[in-house]
Amino acid sequence: MSPNLDALAEDSVLFEHAFAQAPWTKPSIASLFTSLAPDTHKVLSHEGKYGDQHGGSTEALPAEAATLAESFQAAGYATAAFVANPWMLREHGFAQGFDVFDQRQGGLPPSTEVLLRPVRRWLAARKPEQPFFLYLHLMDVHGPYDAPDEDYAAVHDSPGLGPPRKLTVDEMSRLRPYLLRARWAKGEGMHELRTWRGHYAAGVHALDRQLGPFLAELRQSGVLDDAIVVLTADHGEELCDNGGWDHGNQLYDNQIHVPLLVRLPGATGAGRRVDDVVSLIDVMPTLLAQGGIDAPAAAQGRDLSPLLRGAGVRGAAGVSFATGVKWRPELHSLRAPGWKLIRDGRSGPAQLFDLTNDPGEQRDASRARPQEIERLEGMLAAHQDALAALPTLAPAQGEVSDEMKKRLEALGYAH
Repeated sequence: MSPNLDALAEDSVLFEHAFAQAPWTKPSIASLFTSLAPDTHKVLSHEGKYGDQHGGSTEALPAEAATLAESFQAAGYATAAFVANPWMLREHGFAQGFDVFDQRQGGLPPSTEVLLRPVRRWLAARKPEQPFFLYLHLMDVHGPYDAPDEDYAAVHDSPGLGPPRKLTVDEMSRLRPYLLRARWAKGEGMHELRTWRGHYAAGVHALDRQLGPFLAELRQSGVLDDAIVVLTADHGEELCDNGGWDHGNQLYDNQIHVPLLVRLPGATGAGRRVDDVVSLIDVMPTLLAQGGIDAPAAAQGRDLSPLLRGAGVRGAAGVSFATGVKWRPELHSLRAPGWKLIRDGRSGPAQLFDLTNDPGEQRDASRARPQEIERLEGMLAAHQDALAALPTLAPAQGEVSDEMKKRLEALGYAH
């Protein structure tokens, strides 16, 4: 399904339990760029996306935020970002620290192949003696799951899509309208769950197919073996796993569990698998440490360099926290080895999942395991108290243009 990414994984250290700090792009990337929890950076609300609530603006990353790109830039690196996601705009603060910030505009997001054209030009024009930090944000794996037919044909028989099952009327009614805009979502196949999962998987195949030649070019030029390459995602996707669709609306693992591959220079540690629970906020301090650069004092993530070296890979450890659900800022989760807690406000109902016996988070174990839920509730409360004692970034607003509204609507960002 993804031979090029699989080959990259074989050359990389793979973190099997990596989690985003929010289930949708804006707060998740803000956490990736700053190593701050959503409750600290405050870029977590979906309000104002069309301008009705805030007069054409939405929450943005404040200028005082210390970003990963700014740290590299200050250390003398050339920095560039090429992004396809409409949330990641210069006007929303995401360009901080980038010498070049190329945000694609107009219509649906560009394919990987289109986005890589300016990337190739930038790499060819750079000074060979200057180190660089390059950020790519691709969008092939995103609703409305309309990858080319050749990619669907390559994956639609995969056993990983699960057994055939007709969707119920209730499940069909929960499909977001933007998902029904795909070319194929008109025939009888739309009532089959495997069809939806197959078209999502086709997006992975399409990304892999287009990324493969680029990775081969980096290898042939010698750039790949001198670089640290990180592959991850800002969120996952629910495909009727817990009765819903899309992302951004819950904190189940299907929406916050993300891939995390780190290919070190010379493929050091190739094939290593790390069991520890880690977070996207750990990426910033880890990359800076690998470059011999101090992380900003406010960074909340941990340096994963010991795990990259192979220390502590036996036996899972660590915890990861998430929040930033669209329109539900009171929802928080804690992911620990073997367990998951989802708390709907500190005094509201909580869900507990035994992931060893219930990896799909289908059965609430809160009543059956009162001691476990008490332990995790205490950890979550301590985490929230610690965050509350830290300074937060001052709220900032970014413009929402008419063009951006159209692009967001095409990608399902509507209430």
